[in-house]
Parts: sequence; structure tokens; C-alpha cells
Amino acid sequence: MTPAQIIQAIEGMEPAMQRAYLEQVKTVVSAATVAEVERLISDEDEEGLVALLSLGALSAFLELARSVFIAGAKFEVKAIAIPRDLGRFEFDARQPAAEKWVSAKAEEIRANASIDVRAAIREVMGSRRRIVGWPSAQPAVAQVEVSATPMIRTPRQAALDLLGRVSAQTGSRSGGVIGLPGNYAQYVLNARAQLLGGNPDEMRKYLQRKRRDRRFDGIVNRAIMAGTPVAQADVDKIAGRYADRLMKTYAEMLAKAEALESFGAGRDQVYEQLIAQGLDRDSVTKTWRDRGDKKVRHTHSVMGGQEVQKDQPFQSPTGALLRYPGDTSLGAGWSERANCRCSAIYKIRRK
Repeated sequence: MTPAQIIQAIEGMEPAMQRAYLEQVKTVVSAATVAEVERLISDEDEEGLVALLSLGALSAFLELARSVFIAGAKFEVKAIAIPRDLGRFEFDARQPAAEKWVSAKAEEIRANASIDVRAAIREVMGSRRRIVGWPSAQPAVAQVEVSATPMIRTPRQAALDLLGRVSAQTGSRSGGVIGLPGNYAQYVLNARAQLLGGNPDEMRKYLQRKRRDRRFDGIVNRAIMAGTPVAQADVDKIAGRYADRLMKTYAEMLAKAEALESFGAGRDQVYEQLIAQGLDRDSVTKTWRDRGDKKVRHTHSVMGGQEVQKDQPFQSPTGALLRYPGDTSLGAGWSERANCRCSAIYKIRRK
């Protein structure tokens, strides 16, 4: 078993998780009506909006996370040489400790989704009051995004900003911010404000956004040369496409992080069950392995080769503690988790 084989196994399960998340967002947005969202915005009924636009149980996404957990355990069982004196061993996903981890992870994912729906709603409602900035449970975009003062929006415009606009090609809504964490939602609102404001300097800042659709740059450049705002219809297309790209980026990042943690947790649980069957806890060690390329974050490169006992956490130079790559149980945040491709290699010392 090599680190590359571990990451390859995880990456094979990420696309389904991405699709499950995006499908859940689509389901929520499709079920809501613009009129109802507009009314709730007019009433400044934040709780009503949160209830209406909640991502719900996220059942498909969470079932996939559970499947990744079990896959991680099965992967580890096949990869290691189990001491003969332990007898026959079979991983049991129904053991209390395993079920407790899966249940706690599901609760955490749903809680974070709820935080982010509320944050996106507050960003859109705040744009009507010229209020910006709301903390998110999720990571910032890797590239720096440029801020701007949001334009005042009518309730209907704000409702469409939340839900997206109906595509003439597909007949479905796209370009909304429901499903994005609050900071991503703010990037979309800021981009819209830059294009509608008519300030050439602000429009040039839009052209610095890494996830914009460059096919629309000609429209923006012509507006800059003319010293006029970008037409509303064009802004709706441009900002909507930008939101869609951020949504894809976020879904990929979320799936990678949750798959990495679930797979690692399943592998770790194998040793807990082996210990319960008689394996000496002190005989199990684990070593942090990074991919050894230029994409590895500096902190994880420094951690490469760090070896600890099974029950001890790895420690990042930032002070963050992780039981295995992607672990959140000890408080590690997105700066240590997002797009991580590291792995832990376990070893059973022979007596």
C-alpha cells in the first residue's frame, strides 16, 4: 500500500459526492418559488428564508460519506498483515464506535450546511442594506477575490440573486448563491456590484477574478472604454456564470475534504477494532505522508515523515492537531483540510 494508492482510491469516490451535493442544491432551488422568496425578503424574515431554503437531510451525500468510511476500512483490512494470534478479523461497520463516528460526521455536515445557507441569505439581504461580511463555516476560495460595495437590490432582484435565473437553454435555474458558503456568496454580490456601478476601476477589478468566465471579458472591456455600467441583462449572465463556477469549485472542495476524512476515519477504526480483539495498542504507529510535489501546502510538507503512536495526533507547524489527514475532530480548520492529498501509513510493530 502506498500513499498514491490511498489517494487514488479516495479520488474515485469524490465525483459521486460532488454530484449528490449539487443535485441537492438544485432540488431545493427548484422547489422554491420566486414570489415566496421575494415576500420573505420584503418582510426581512430570515428564519422563514432559512426554513424554506435549507439543504435538508442531505441524505444522498451523507450516505456516500458513510460508504467512503466503509471503503476506507475495507481498503486497510486488505492492505495490512493482521497478526495470526488475533484469529479471523472482519471489520464491523455496525459497532457502536463506528456508528458514532458516522452519525457525528453527518450531524457536523448538516450543521455546516445550515450555517452556510443562513450566511448566504444574510449576504443577499445585507446587500440591500449595504451590509457586507458574514463568517462562514467553509473555506475561502484559494485565489484572492476582490471586494466591492454591493448595489441596493429590490426584493425581487435579491430573490433571483438567491435562487438564480431560469436558463433559456435548460429551463432550470442557475447562477444563484444558495448552496454557496457566505464568503463565496459575497464574491458574487461584489462582482455584480462592480459591473453595475459604472466605475472603470471597479470593473477592472472584476477582471482580476480567477473564476470568472473569460468569454464575457469583451463585454466588460467595452463598458470600461465607454465609461458606462454593464447592461443589467449582461450582468445577470456574467454574475450567474461566476456563481456557477464558484458552486462547482465549492462542491469539489467539499467532496474532497469529506471523502478524505471519511476514508481516513474508516482506516483508523480498523485498528480500534483490532485492538478490541486483542492487538496491543502500543504496537500501532502511524506516519504522515505527503505527495512530495509542488502542490503540497508548506505545513504538510514539514509534517511529512512525522511518526506518532496511533492514539497521538499529528501536529502541524500551525499548531493544528489531526488524527489523520482531513481530520476535524481536534479542531483543524479548512486551512489544513482543503484540497489535502496527504495520507497516514499505519504500521503494526512485531514483538
